[in-house]
Amino acid sequence: MRDWIDVFEKRKTNIGFRAAKLTESTAEMSNPARGWYQIHTFLAEQEPDFEELRWCLHPKDTLAFLLIDIGHFRDRDLDQEVLDRICRIFKFFSERSYDCIVRVVYDHEGKALLREPSFFSQVVSHLGQIGKLVKEFTDSIYVFQGMLVGNWGEMHSSRFLSEARLRQMAEILRRSRGEETYLAVRRPVYWRMLHEEQKRKGAAASGDMGIFDDGILGSESHLGTFGTESKTDAAWNEPWKRDDELSFETEIGRAAPNGGEAVYGGNYLQELTPEMVLDTLCQMQITYLNRAHDTRMLEVWKEWKYPGTGVWEGKSFYDHVSAHLGYRFLVRKVYAAFQRKHHVYSVEIEVENTGFAGYYQEAEIRLEYTDSSGTDSFEVLENRMKDWKSREHRTLACTIEPGDGRLYVTARRKKDGAMIRFGNVSDEQGRVLLGEITGLWERNQK
Repeated sequence: MRDWIDVFEKRKTNIGFRAAKLTESTAEMSNPARGWYQIHTFLAEQEPDFEELRWCLHPKDTLAFLLIDIGHFRDRDLDQEVLDRICRIFKFFSERSYDCIVRVVYDHEGKALLREPSFFSQVVSHLGQIGKLVKEFTDSIYVFQGMLVGNWGEMHSSRFLSEARLRQMAEILRRSRGEETYLAVRRPVYWRMLHEEQKRKGAAASGDMGIFDDGILGSESHLGTFGTESKTDAAWNEPWKRDDELSFETEIGRAAPNGGEAVYGGNYLQELTPEMVLDTLCQMQITYLNRAHDTRMLEVWKEWKYPGTGVWEGKSFYDHVSAHLGYRFLVRKVYAAFQRKHHVYSVEIEVENTGFAGYYQEAEIRLEYTDSSGTDSFEVLENRMKDWKSREHRTLACTIEPGDGRLYVTARRKKDGAMIRFGNVSDEQGRVLLGEITGLWERNQK
């Protein structure tokens, strides 16, 4: 019979482990590579005022959306001065540890047909130049949206959206992306056009590309994001109706981040409920949203109350959405057992990702404790957090030789050591207290 002791049963103290109470927090917290963003717009021909820009940064954001307009150079390649300027923009945000969502465009006013190059060869050349910069800053560019073309770079109202041209543009960007830089296209049908090989599987199994939907909840079709035909009646490279596309986005979001903008839809707002919005955000596997584009919708969310139970019952719907954008790791249970024969502890914790989306980068979870010599030590509980899906539970275990002291669980991103806070109440260092071991030396002498 397995000799695990549930630390929630506080009456069982004979093993010398005094449990801490695991409580979910509703406080606002910042975690890397997820959450709200605001847009910072740059004209490639103008040097930014970096001092002024510094004061425009939102203190809680870990994401920054960089919209870089190169329309001034529609008829020629970007010269070295412009490329250096774009590098300075990327470096500014990289030095401040932002995960950047980047969209390079010819137009940021809805006038793509006037601002785009006359010839596709110039678009290809620009993409090659931008791709080299993306490769240089792959550690800080989290998502590269679009392919330069269309109104606001949203891949509509452009002459360059045939399947053949989309594939050519996507291939240039794919050669430039790093393992933790994701591409994103405006509609699921574009994703399918660029992943013809997935047609036989009938699902989205590739992890290089997500969706940016800038019409979320603006209408039944998310302002043209979806079509009207069911996927059984439409072809692979045609838009599908809402329910089919949302299901498809669920599959896409299991491997790559989805995000965008929630839009106030006028009369369509009357059809929305908190339950429906939550269901939509969950199906879309939303990792990031614009905090400033259409505040009318966000004000509605602030007036709504979360409709479920638990610690969020009666809390602001907006706050609940904020906390669950992307991943949200929550320690659900902890077990500990003292093995007298070997004088060690076996520790096991259950962690759930309760966020809307998965986790897409390399990170690890550690158990921190004081070892038998009185030295601060740790054991890695999980070293492969990438691809941890929404609603997925994992049981993590290790064996330690502790001394008297507290046990904590922590998580950090591998590439830069950025703290990943759990959804539980934690200290300033992001540590969740699991419990405390006491009287170990005396027990070992018996």
